[in-house]
Amino acid sequence: LSFYTTEGVQVKMMNTLSNYKDHKLGCSVEEYDQKLLLSSTLYVGNLSFYTTEDQVYELFSMCGEVKRVIMGLDKNKKTPCGFCFVEFCSHEEADNVVKYISGTKLDDRIIRTDWDPGFIEGRQYGRGKSGGQVRDEYRTDYDEGRGGPGMGGARMFRMGGGQFRRKDGLEAPEDVA
Repeated sequence: LSFYTTEGVQVKMMNTLSNYKDHKLGCSVEEYDQKLLLSSTLYVGNLSFYTTEDQVYELFSMCGEVKRVIMGLDKNKKTPCGFCFVEFCSHEEADNVVKYISGTKLDDRIIRTDWDPGFIEGRQYGRGKSGGQVRDEYRTDYDEGRGGPGMGGARMFRMGGGQFRRKDGLEAPEDVA
């Protein structure tokens, strides 16, 4: 995708359908954009670690026929780690989710959806060093819905950096370190 400025300079745009590009797919920006335009798959992020496949299916089927839900898993523990992929029967049904469900709450968390070029086996596993999502390795807060302390915060805690505080201002449980 590209456009020309009034000065005649061609400007190539990054994909406009998604804020995320999976660099491990090994395709050009143009190929990636084309896959997104034809896709009926969504990436869903910021899920609680306790959100079930059935909950995702129930919510997303309000916008169309869900083919399948693939829950994101910690690659070491094989436990949910806060994301999933949802495949629909058509691009239009998936587009309804982007329009009407992205930014709403599921399990008391604001979820976000992004177009995905299509699920490939192996992408359901977290890519962080610990086995979960990379973002949780840098998170320093205590988030009960994402398994407690972030790895960044756990390191700080172990190094004497202080107490964890929950979002409601209470101290985190003793067993978080």
